[in-house]
Amino acid sequence: MNLGLFMMPVHPPEKSRTVCFEEDIELVEYAEELGFTEAWIGQHHSMAWEPIPANDLFIATMIPRTRRIRFGTGVSIVPQHHPANIAVRLAYLDHLSRGRLYCGFGQGGVPTDWELFNLPDGKTQGLMTIEGIDMVQRLWQADPPFDFKGQFWHIKVEHPNHDIGLGTLLKPYQQPHPPLAMSIVRGGSMAARMAGQRGYIPISTNLVPFNTVADHWRTYGLGAAEPVGSAGIPAPAISAIPVNGAPDRANWRVSRSILVADSTKEAWDHARRGSFIRSFEYLITLFKLTNTLHLMKHDPAVPDADITPEYVLKHICIIGSPDDCIRQIRELYDMTGGFGTLLMIAHDWDDRQRWQRSMDLLAKEVVPALP
Repeated sequence: MNLGLFMMPVHPPEKSRTVCFEEDIELVEYAEELGFTEAWIGQHHSMAWEPIPANDLFIATMIPRTRRIRFGTGVSIVPQHHPANIAVRLAYLDHLSRGRLYCGFGQGGVPTDWELFNLPDGKTQGLMTIEGIDMVQRLWQADPPFDFKGQFWHIKVEHPNHDIGLGTLLKPYQQPHPPLAMSIVRGGSMAARMAGQRGYIPISTNLVPFNTVADHWRTYGLGAAEPVGSAGIPAPAISAIPVNGAPDRANWRVSRSILVADSTKEAWDHARRGSFIRSFEYLITLFKLTNTLHLMKHDPAVPDADITPEYVLKHICIIGSPDDCIRQIRELYDMTGGFGTLLMIAHDWDDRQRWQRSMDLLAKEVVPALP
């Protein structure tokens, strides 16, 4: 099992933004020292708890500070950007990193971001996301002149000058393009099905219980077995990446909030105080506002009132001594049927030494004991 990082990030709103960003930089540098293989960086425009508005800028900052770790946009929120802008910025990052880039795509789920960009309803944003991904891939392969007309975007270069390269867009370092990924939240997710059809890397969220994560792979597998463009999912404008039979679980990323300490008591004492548990107070409130609180339930019969930060710690997070965490991750691994990379969610360093120790134990004692 590989070990990676997913940085939402999660920082208390009252904390200095500058300090938060410096901490995020140090965290990724430390992850590379410990042998983490990848770091996925989130993006939100109007969330005080998750304050990175431009994950491509953060990745650009980290490229010269690192040598081996790969980076992923987790995710590029397609409806909030013009596809041509996404295409050239990601291509540029791919060159700057000499191919250490994954490209994750999604539609976003923040109501105030939708207001900020005057976006339509969620279903329409889903269709925008699919079209936008196709447009990005077309632009990565096209030579001018071209004219791509969709439902939401019309992208064209009609009058290039080949003698001086006028009208030429930057193409990625990796050919035909960097590996593509999609974030998956819901059980039975259309995103999971589409990712399976198209051979995209699936990234399961950290905010649902183990049984929902297992359902992610079942849905992904259904998509992989279907003809591209079936099940109400539009066919891509260019050929999809072939899955070549059964999808490979080694490509599956599963995210979890993880806190490891030298003893079970120490881990739980820290989990129940400070920014770790506060981050789940925030996330529960957000899920209530978006009518998605049911996603956190390990059993649909659980009353909404029972979904508390303590409930999330017990049913969704991985907390404890190295032996405790090995047992819990093995349970997740067995329940899901196996996955290739565990993504540790980056939580605020309200106690730098304690969080660095947690990363040490995870990298040196927990993950080496897993399949």
